[in-house]
Amino acid sequence: MADRSLDHALEAVRHTEANLEHLREILRYITDIGGSLRLRMDTDTLLRGVSEAACKALRFRYSALYLSDGAGNFYARATSGINSAQRAYLAQHPVPEAIVKKLTSEEYRISDSYLIPSGAPVWDDYTFSFFVIVEDEGLPSPSPSPSPPSSPLDVYWHAEDLLIVPLFSGDNTMLGFLTPDVPVDGLRPTIETVPLFELFANQAAVVIEGTRLYEEMQRTNDERATLIEIGQALFSPDVQGDMEKTYQAIYEQIARIMPVDAFYIAHYRQTNEGEMLLLDYFIDSGVRYPPTEVGPIRPHTRDIILQQEVGRLFSTAEEYLEAIHVAAEEADEELIGSERASESFMFVPIRYGTNAIGMLSVQSYQQHAYTRRQLKILKAIAAEAGVAIINASLYGELREALKQAQESERLKNHFLMTASHELRTPLTAIQGYLELLGDFNASLNEEAKMRFVNNARRACEELVLLLGNVMDASRIDQDRVLLKLGSVPVMRAVLMILEILEPILVREERSVQLRIVDELHVWVDDLRLRQVLLNVVGNALKYTPAGSDIEIRTTRVGWDDFCLLLPARTQQPARPASGCFVVIAVRDWGPGVLLEEQPYLFTKFMRLTSAINSTQRGAGLGLYLCQQLTEAMGGSIWMESQGIPGEGSTFFIALPLHREEIEIV
Repeated sequence: MADRSLDHALEAVRHTEANLEHLREILRYITDIGGSLRLRMDTDTLLRGVSEAACKALRFRYSALYLSDGAGNFYARATSGINSAQRAYLAQHPVPEAIVKKLTSEEYRISDSYLIPSGAPVWDDYTFSFFVIVEDEGLPSPSPSPSPPSSPLDVYWHAEDLLIVPLFSGDNTMLGFLTPDVPVDGLRPTIETVPLFELFANQAAVVIEGTRLYEEMQRTNDERATLIEIGQALFSPDVQGDMEKTYQAIYEQIARIMPVDAFYIAHYRQTNEGEMLLLDYFIDSGVRYPPTEVGPIRPHTRDIILQQEVGRLFSTAEEYLEAIHVAAEEADEELIGSERASESFMFVPIRYGTNAIGMLSVQSYQQHAYTRRQLKILKAIAAEAGVAIINASLYGELREALKQAQESERLKNHFLMTASHELRTPLTAIQGYLELLGDFNASLNEEAKMRFVNNARRACEELVLLLGNVMDASRIDQDRVLLKLGSVPVMRAVLMILEILEPILVREERSVQLRIVDELHVWVDDLRLRQVLLNVVGNALKYTPAGSDIEIRTTRVGWDDFCLLLPARTQQPARPASGCFVVIAVRDWGPGVLLEEQPYLFTKFMRLTSAINSTQRGAGLGLYLCQQLTEAMGGSIWMESQGIPGEGSTFFIALPLHREEIEIV
């Protein structure tokens, strides 16, 4: 009997010594953890150390450390003992606060911790097991026990057991929790051993909170410095006035402080097709894509731009698709850029005052990549971006206005120089012939006198035409040209301008081939039609070699055929009442017009390079007037040329067919 009592006493001593040794081990790890605070290590390194120490100090094979994100979820920030695939699974499946509350109900309390045994009612709900990993590898086989598995009297650890040791901050709010798993001895914690776990957890919580506060302070300072740098970058002299550099500066500064796999700045526009977004600056996987227009925009996008003050954060693709009410298959069809679907999204509006400019979006291919704090930072950046974008736009407009003013000044000076030369030439001719008549009138025969008078008259007509072009250009610019529309025979108008040009045709031995249907009538202003024809045919004579022929032909064209005939860069007129056009084509066989000069042919004061260097006179207003007058009469004018010498050019003048002409034809 005495021997048995001695054995019990020795066993008690050994048990006490084992507990003391365990306690000393825990205290040593607590001391180590406390010392880590003085090392100023980053949070992630510290959390890994706590998780590993939890396994060693508390004698568990595995552990996970969860921290609250302040937005209703607990994330697995560090693990120990599990493989990389399991770590990735836990990282991608944060535990919602509602789940944690049910797992930490009073029925599972043991001291200030919680032991949820296998077979507990909560495990009947699959939702709970979705957030944990059941790890039974290396679990010791329990000895036979008369108690049923998972009963309150069962002392052995089971694969589906879950231990939660809370981590509380100084104000008693829950920072997170530890989940040690698979004890080395295969036994469940008891009311006597759990306080040791909590002692470890309390010290870990103090260190974690201190480190987080220190990092929070550093992060706040870094964010403040970053915002200052962003402001300096956006408003630097090199960036202001350059929209492309402004967008680039915004992207580079954001990429410094948060993960960015896809990024865009979109401009909000209201069009006839609806509300659209123009992705002015779009980068995906480091590749810059050209501006892309998307739309009509969805209601949630419109809400972000026009209604939301802060913006929206989506931690998963499922959450995003649910918010916009779009199926995954439909969303896949709308992918642009690298066509890889993002997993995390942030959207913030870009505004200037109360005016909506557009939207800024930052996206990641990883789930739960962003926090509410980063959303607020992005909103602050978007506010500065709105000012920078408006400034760049205003600078761009001012630069363009200055460029136009300088171009106008150049054109004005060129016009004044050209016009003075053009006016001087016929005036010099008139003056010369009048002086000849005055000085040598008695010695000149009647034929010479008549020739001098006719030459002076033609010089006067040329002067009148030049001044008329200048005055007509001024009237057109001021919308003061009055038109008297009526039915005009095309053949009569062509013959009248050929009579005016007959002296040139005879002198240069030219022939004009006419292929005109006599019965064709157009609904135009008779005088303005002759002015257009005189300019076009006159140019054909002026800029082609003497002796070369001119061809004038007409064609009646229906509306559908006319739309196919009209070049893309030419403005399409309204459909005439008759539904048809008469197309007058003036063909020459001169040097033609270079392809690069053709888009500017009908602009004011435009003269071709070859014309400027030639002896031919002109103010660069003729074709500009032709286009304005033709369009005012409901028609179009365009030119076709390959720019090959000898093949020449063809000018097409399309005018509305008079409706009565349909019956005649």
